[in-house]
Amino acid sequence: MTTSGSPLRRPDEGREATGALEWLPPLLIAVLAFLGAFGLLLAYEAWCADRIYPGVWVGEVPVGGLRPEEAARRLQERLMLPTVHLVGPERAWDAPPADIGLRLLADATARAAFQVGRGPEDGPLTHLLLLFGGYSVAPVLSYDESAARLYLQALAKGIDVPPVDATLTLQGLTPVSTPARPGRALDVEAALVALRQSLGNPGGPRVTLVVREVPPQVTDAEGARSRAEALLSGPFILLLPNPRQGDPGPWALTPDQLAGMLTTTVQGGGLAVTLDRAALRAFLEGIAPSLAMEPVDARFHFDERTGRLVPISPSSPGRALDVEASVENILAAVAAGQHTAPLSLSVVPPRYPDTATAEDLGIRELVAEGDSYFIGSPAGRDHNIRLAAKKFDGLVVAPGETFSFNRYLGEVSAEAGYDEAYVTMGELLAIEVGGGICQVSTTAFRAALRGGYPIVERWAHYHRVGYYELRGYGPGLDATVYAPLVDFKFVNDRPTALLIETEVEEASHRLIFRFYSTDDGRRVEIKGPVITDETEPGPPIYRLDEKLPPGTVREWQTAQKGLTATVERWVYDRAGNLLYHNRFVSKYAPRRAAYRYGPGY
Repeated sequence: MTTSGSPLRRPDEGREATGALEWLPPLLIAVLAFLGAFGLLLAYEAWCADRIYPGVWVGEVPVGGLRPEEAARRLQERLMLPTVHLVGPERAWDAPPADIGLRLLADATARAAFQVGRGPEDGPLTHLLLLFGGYSVAPVLSYDESAARLYLQALAKGIDVPPVDATLTLQGLTPVSTPARPGRALDVEAALVALRQSLGNPGGPRVTLVVREVPPQVTDAEGARSRAEALLSGPFILLLPNPRQGDPGPWALTPDQLAGMLTTTVQGGGLAVTLDRAALRAFLEGIAPSLAMEPVDARFHFDERTGRLVPISPSSPGRALDVEASVENILAAVAAGQHTAPLSLSVVPPRYPDTATAEDLGIRELVAEGDSYFIGSPAGRDHNIRLAAKKFDGLVVAPGETFSFNRYLGEVSAEAGYDEAYVTMGELLAIEVGGGICQVSTTAFRAALRGGYPIVERWAHYHRVGYYELRGYGPGLDATVYAPLVDFKFVNDRPTALLIETEVEEASHRLIFRFYSTDDGRRVEIKGPVITDETEPGPPIYRLDEKLPPGTVREWQTAQKGLTATVERWVYDRAGNLLYHNRFVSKYAPRRAAYRYGPGY
């Protein structure tokens, strides 16, 4: 039997259809969820395309989700660079980054943060890990090592301790030594290396400073103390080798003197005791004049017949203290612990040994002659003239040398053999040792004048002297000397030596100076004297002389007119060119007659 209104079907047919419909919604949901998630992921990636991925930090500053320029501004405002921790031997310093030369490069740091998650191996999973796990980027810094060096050098002033050398001092005459102490110094370059290596530390740069020990230069002074003690224990004796009779010495440097000269030098890390060179040199230069002996030049006569030099007195070497060699001798003795040292003398050869020849010196002929007469001179004056003239006989004057009459004359005294005689002394003649020597200087002046030699110093007498106007000579051709202020000087301007010979012609009492050299062709013209400004003497002078017989009068000096005498000289060379023109102006004061009278006159 059938019923109507519903189709015929199997009993489970309805259930199968119902199960298929029940399974379809969950799958659709899953697909839709996946598509939604994928869409969100794409949207997230699109949003991060120009932004730093979320979860990225720089230090303590989050920069995720910011564009690089925004991140750079935030870093500039918020990021605090870590201080640089410097650890020294006794304390530590936290150096501000700017002081040590560190500076944040905000743009570069933002760009580095932007690159996080954008590598070729990075994907959405990496980005999700960044989002939920986070990632810290180290800041990009610039480092100015010159600033760091300056900071460390300034820091070194508080760290460095200079070493202390061992020293030697004197307490009176007692040497005292002090020990050495090492110092220390910051090794700036090693610190800079450590600083560069620590810049990437996550907790900030940390540098253990390298401080090195600085040893003293002088580590020991005890040896020097004992040597100084020995040196100052007694005098130090300076000896003259092979002393001659009359030589000075020996000399003793007392402990007080040695203490004033004591000095030290550094040798092999220790002190060595010695004496100061400058102080020794000063002491030796003080005694050098007492040891000096001038060499003696030979004296010669020129044999006009043979053209040869004939020695009339031998030469002899001189000597001088060799200061530098003596200093070395003393220092060597001190170093050896000795208390005596020899002085060193050097030989000073003569300029003109007695072996010199006329060819050697350029002595060929007579080039000038000067003379004067002293007939009628008292015995003392006559003796003095002869004695002084011998001082110049055979003398050799070197080319270019300035001849000084007083230098070669030497000491004028009774001990030197001179007698008393009249000299010009103000208004009245006076008696003095050496009267008459001006006869010799006058004669030398005339030879130099006629020889054409440059005259550099010549003085006329205060009054005219009658001896100098004998045998045709007029006034103005004299030359007075009085050591050390008044001298007669001329220059040997020839390229050859000048030999001076003196002679006294006994019959005429004529003194002659002869100059021998090489004639260079010069020609000499002398004119004068021209007399002007004559003045009459005043009234006679009378002086009582108790030694004269009563009622007697004797003339002491004659009256003479005063005047000015001018002598001119022209010197020409071989070609006729003028070499010198001289005017010798002599102003003589008038001289009154003087008389001595006995008692009762």
